[in-house]
Amino acid sequence: MSGRTYAGESASDRDERRRRQLLDAGLELFGTAGYRATTVRRLCREAKVSDRYFYEQFDSTEDLLLAVYDECTARLEQAALAALGDRDDEVGALARRGLDAFLALVEDDPRVARVVWFEVLGISTRVESTYLARMQAFGHLMIGVLSERDGAAALPEQAHELMASAAVGAVSHAVVTWASTGFATDREVVTSSLSDFLAGAATAMLADPRTT
Repeated sequence: MSGRTYAGESASDRDERRRRQLLDAGLELFGTAGYRATTVRRLCREAKVSDRYFYEQFDSTEDLLLAVYDECTARLEQAALAALGDRDDEVGALARRGLDAFLALVEDDPRVARVVWFEVLGISTRVESTYLARMQAFGHLMIGVLSERDGAAALPEQAHELMASAAVGAVSHAVVTWASTGFATDREVVTSSLSDFLAGAATAMLADPRTT
C-alpha cells in the first residue's frame, strides 16, 4: 500500500517531500529557537507531518541537525565558489568576491549562522567531530583557492594544515562576532577586513621558504 500513487504523487516523491519539509522545519527551529529547545513534536508540527514520518527519515533530532548543518555548509561553499568567476584574478579580488557572497548569505539568512556556528557546539562527540572536520575543510578551500594558481603546494603539509586552521578560525570568529551584534557592521567592512587577511595568508604561503 505504501508504494501506491496518491494524487499523482508516488511513494518516493512523498518521502522526498516529507524529508524536505523536515529539513526546512529543522533550519527554522534550530536557527531561531535553538537545538535544545526543539523537540520531535515541535519539528513535526512545523513540518506538518506526523511523528512516524519523522522517524522514517531520521533516527533522532541530532541526525536532523547534522543533515541541516550539511545543507547550510554546502550552501555557503557553493555561494562562495560561484562568486569567484575568473580564478586568474589577483588574490585580493578573489578573496573579496568569495567572502562577499559567503557573508551575504549569512546576513540574508541568520538561521544559517546560528546552525553553523552556534547550535552544533556542545551537542555530542559526533556533532563536534563533524563541525571540526567541516571547518578544516573550509579552511583548505579558502587557502587552496587563493593560492593554487600560484603554485603554493610546496608548503609542508603540517604548515598547510595550520594555515587552513588559522584561516577558518579567523573567518569563523569574525562571523560569530558579526552575527552576535545583529550584523551591526556593514558587510562591506567585514568583507574587506577578512579578504585582506586571507590574501595576506595566501601571499605568505607563496613566499614561505620552509621545507619538510
